[in-house]
Amino acid sequence: MTKPICLSVGRLIAFVFLVSLSGCGGSRDETIAGVIVPVPKAMSRGADKPVEMNFLSFGAGQASFHGNMDADKIAEFYKKEMPARGWQQNMNMRSGGALLAFSKEGKTLLVAVARQNDESVLSLTVGGAVR
Repeated sequence: MTKPICLSVGRLIAFVFLVSLSGCGGSRDETIAGVIVPVPKAMSRGADKPVEMNFLSFGAGQASFHGNMDADKIAEFYKKEMPARGWQQNMNMRSGGALLAFSKEGKTLLVAVARQNDESVLSLTVGGAVR
């Protein structure tokens, strides 16, 4: 005789939570124009070399990434991850892709997500005063 499998509601919720976290695959830190920015592990750095510039007292940099992660999940990743790192969200535009802006300590991070050739493209642009 086989025993029925009983799962408590709490265990079921914990299981669903863990499965949803594993879908994100975690993150890694990238440095763009001297600023540490999280990037979902599912996203790979683009072939283009990151761009950085300094002009008088302003510095900026941009890096691109691509992968099969859903654009909405990328946007949600940044909406959760950046405030947890002390960044304040200043803008949230969504229409097929996403454009988010965050600020911290005189720096601004623009997160642009779009769909291109059956994959998501993530562009991270950092700008602000150079110290």
